[in-house]
Order: sequence, then C-alpha cells, then structure tokens
Amino acid sequence: MSTRPISAVTAALLLALTGCTNSGDTDAAESTSQQESQQESSEGPSGPTYTAFADFPGEELLYVEQGVAPVGLRLKAVDTVWQTELADHIADADAHYMVVYVAVTGEADDRGVADAWLNYFDFKLDFPAVDGACAADGTDAYGDCVANPITSLEAVPDDEWRDHMWGSADAFGRVDLQAGATMIGGLAFQIMDDADLSGDMQLCATGRDLSRADNCITVPAPAEPWS
Repeated sequence: MSTRPISAVTAALLLALTGCTNSGDTDAAESTSQQESQQESSEGPSGPTYTAFADFPGEELLYVEQGVAPVGLRLKAVDTVWQTELADHIADADAHYMVVYVAVTGEADDRGVADAWLNYFDFKLDFPAVDGACAADGTDAYGDCVANPITSLEAVPDDEWRDHMWGSADAFGRVDLQAGATMIGGLAFQIMDDADLSGDMQLCATGRDLSRADNCITVPAPAEPWS
C-alpha cells in the first residue's frame, strides 16, 4: 500500500491546525490589546470636578440683596488667599487684596434665582481684634471694610478659582442661577500691608430682615502670609 496519499493528508491536516492556532493567537492578541486600551482610557486623567454646595464644608449664611425682592442666596467661604489683583483691579502699592472665594447656590433647592449677583454695598469683613486693617479705598462711610472688587458668579472647577480669569460683577452683571446649581465668586478686601491681623475674621452680609452686622460667618485667615 502506498504511503504518499496518507502523507499528503497528514500535511494538509497539519497546515489546517497551524492556521487555526495562528488565527486564535491573533484574535487573543487583538482582544488583549483592546482590553488594555480600554483600561488605559478608564484610568486616564478625568475631567474637572465641581463640588455641589451641600458638599462644601463649613458654615453658611443666607444673603438677601438690599432693596430687591427677597430671593436669597446661600453662601459658604471655600478659600481665603492674598492676591495683588482680581478682576482687572490692582491693589494699592502698600496693600494686598484678601480674597474670600465663596460657593453660591439658591435659597431653595427646587427653584433658581434670576439676576443673581453679589452687591458691593451688602458685604463687609469684620476683624474683631483689629482696628484699621483696611485701606482707605476699601473702607466705606461707616468705617467698615468692604469688598471691591467683587467678581461675577461663574461655574469654576474645584481649586481653580485662584487662577481663573475673573471679570468684575459690575462689568459682567447678573446671572441666572439654575435650581440646585452651584457657582463661585470672589470678594476682595483691600488690607494694609502693615496690619497686624490676629484671630478669626467674620464675613458679613445683609440677610432677610438682618443688617450685615448681624449676619456673619467665620472666615479663616489665609494659610500663608502675603508675598
């Protein structure tokens, strides 16, 4: 009996098996590559985060603008820092801005606030243990340390407010704050460089049937001295 046909059949079978094995290896390699790509994509840098008002720690106050329909804004201080300028305003040569960044949301969770902003006349910074800390340009007729400038309200990612390109509230005007939304704003108080600050400060604002002297929250001093 001739062995040639059997050898031919055997060779054909070996080729077929080899082809299947190579195909399987290729499919497995492609599957592994796809899985690694998906894993890298899922582990890649995430987008900016925006903390909701309720998740910011600390006290809050209800701010109601004077002479306006009583629709309030809830505020929390989220950062305090020394800066030489804010919203195209520059502090005097012998002073720095103490900027208090605040998170802002509407008074009621189920409705927005039309024409929301922070009014210059409604805020002050109180230093219980210090007199004369504010520069003359940052003091009103009552001798209170008042905010100027104040930024517009904007949606700014977490921890990016110090480097954000802010516009002043008087230039950019009011915004419509959607129900449940959180925005950020900055209030700059011009403090003399030689002021000896000690103790906690109080950020005060007009409230519903409350003067700004009676509606305050504690604000920590900046973590580092101005430079």
